[in-house]
Amino acid sequence: MTACLRYWMKLLLGMLPLLGSEVSYAEVRGVVKDARSGEALSKAKVFAGEETAVSDAEGRFSVAGAAGELLVSLVGYRTLRVVVGDPTRELELLLTPDGLSQKDSVEVREGPFEPRDAASPSERTLRSAELRNLAGVIVNDPLRAVQSLPGVASTNDFTASFAVRGADFRRVGIYLDGVLMNNLLHATQGQQASGSISMLNTDVVEAVTLHAAAPPVAYMDRNASALEMLVREGSEKGLAWRVNAGVAATSVMAEGPWKKGTWLVSVRKSYLQYLLQKARAIDTLAFGFFDMQAKLGYNLTRRQHATLAWFDGISDLDRAAAGGALGVNAILDGTYHFTNLQLGHRWSATERLLVTNKFAWIRERGLNRNVLELPLLSAGYGEWVANTGVEWRSFRAGSSFRRIRDEGFEARYIFNPLSLRRRDPWSGTALRAGGYVEQGFQRGILSMRVGSRWDGSSTRQPASVSPHASLRLRLGEATQLISAWSHATQYVPLSALTIANLENGALLPSRAIHAVAGVEQALSATTRLRVEAYYRADRDLLAQPLAEIRLLGNGQVFLPPAAARFENSVRGAARGFEVFLQKRSANRWNGWVSYGWSRSRMRDGVTGARYDADFDQRHTVNGYGSYRVSPTVNLSVRYSYGSNFPIAGFFSQRNGQYFLSQERNAVRLPVFSRADFRLNSR
Repeated sequence: MTACLRYWMKLLLGMLPLLGSEVSYAEVRGVVKDARSGEALSKAKVFAGEETAVSDAEGRFSVAGAAGELLVSLVGYRTLRVVVGDPTRELELLLTPDGLSQKDSVEVREGPFEPRDAASPSERTLRSAELRNLAGVIVNDPLRAVQSLPGVASTNDFTASFAVRGADFRRVGIYLDGVLMNNLLHATQGQQASGSISMLNTDVVEAVTLHAAAPPVAYMDRNASALEMLVREGSEKGLAWRVNAGVAATSVMAEGPWKKGTWLVSVRKSYLQYLLQKARAIDTLAFGFFDMQAKLGYNLTRRQHATLAWFDGISDLDRAAAGGALGVNAILDGTYHFTNLQLGHRWSATERLLVTNKFAWIRERGLNRNVLELPLLSAGYGEWVANTGVEWRSFRAGSSFRRIRDEGFEARYIFNPLSLRRRDPWSGTALRAGGYVEQGFQRGILSMRVGSRWDGSSTRQPASVSPHASLRLRLGEATQLISAWSHATQYVPLSALTIANLENGALLPSRAIHAVAGVEQALSATTRLRVEAYYRADRDLLAQPLAEIRLLGNGQVFLPPAAARFENSVRGAARGFEVFLQKRSANRWNGWVSYGWSRSRMRDGVTGARYDADFDQRHTVNGYGSYRVSPTVNLSVRYSYGSNFPIAGFFSQRNGQYFLSQERNAVRLPVFSRADFRLNSR
């Protein structure tokens, strides 16, 4: 009896491990997808305790694990924790990109090339992962990512500004969460050689959209292009933080939920000046900077959402180490301080009616001084902004009110005896108001949007009406024709209207007429080929035609007068075409390659000069590629080539030397070419 009992106990003990493994190590199956597009994600790592699996090309995985917790990780995406209740049920795991604010109340599935604005024929969008890969190795800068887009030209590694289809940066509207910015760049004011960096950390930007031509009617007071930068809200899933260390700056970002909302804070500090001082580069215009971005989101009700955002940045230049070699009109130190507060409200009144309101305050302060601590430049700019928008089905309308104040002065000195040689002050205020309406139509394969905006100013500049029309014609599942025509207006800065000795109160707003036509062919669900041609007629552009030294027809040298007034003397046209091939997928290769040909010619009505525009670049090649090597490693590369811009002015070149000429912009800068490689790991 004892031997029999002993036998059955041994048999039961031997079966316990088998029973335990059957219970504890059931097989969990599922698929990993992108939360934005629904595309299956390959190479995602799935952890179940000590067991690990990697998703295949179709996003599917199988891992042995008890009914408990799964951990899913993939470079470029937020880590996901999932509690598994029933291990026999197949799971669908949605990973959110790092820079995307996921809203639990709305489930979105969009194609890789779905336009953000159907009325924009030349829209290019950068998502969060693309922004991080393209932002640059020196400092995280979303504007440097924009420099890689088709149609964008930038041939200076040290500036964040760029040109679009022959139009300079001052004609591109930079919109931060729907508010038009006057200056969103860290820079030393009045010093071109100092370079520039945008005041936004790439980690807080959800998406950047460039409307390269014929911008929709919602965008105001710029006549060439519009760039929309959307700052994301914080994570609703829990506390998260990130540290980025670059060559010139380090940034820290934190985010998380609170009550019925979210919060996000980012701080960035440069140390470039410190490095240059250690390298004994004492005579440099490189500046230091500090900036901060913070955003709160709060759900007032199920249909109402409010946001409060604060953007602040300080740029400072200190050349004290080189003070002994500086003249009385050379800058010794300078500061620039930017502050922007925004209060937003979004109300989904019904499923088809959306009302948005945005109130903003902008303040800018700049001061440059010389070795004697005398001011060289003092500038102050401010705005109060109120924007309202309504969307109902395919109808959109909105209004904007901007109270603008601009004041300051520039000063120049004589050293011996020390005295003020010239002081050019300016001061002015203006109220600029505008509104727009837009209606969409859909008839089978044809979709159209027609709208107009009107703008006015309290200054002597006349009011303007700017119509806009766009057309999309779908020829089958893979081909579509795109075209648009529009009129855009840009008002003259208050400084040009009021600066002493140079002012011209009769200045007109500058205008541009856009015409765009293109064809897009889908090569697959994630790849497209696009060809686009454009024409832009520029009228009444602002210039100082008598401010440049030049050679006259009789061989004499023309010396500019002390006060060369501003005039609406320049008009011209830009024409060209672009070809780009783009692949956008959550797996493997992503990116694009583009070629653009452009020609921009101008004529000055005062001097009679005919010339290539200051930012005319005939040949532009931009490329970007990204490849996920493993679940934790991503490799990206960007390349830019440009035949380059003219050297602005009346110059000629012979035997490597420069001489005055009768022809403007006849000499060009050398060809520009640059390649960058980036490796992301987590």
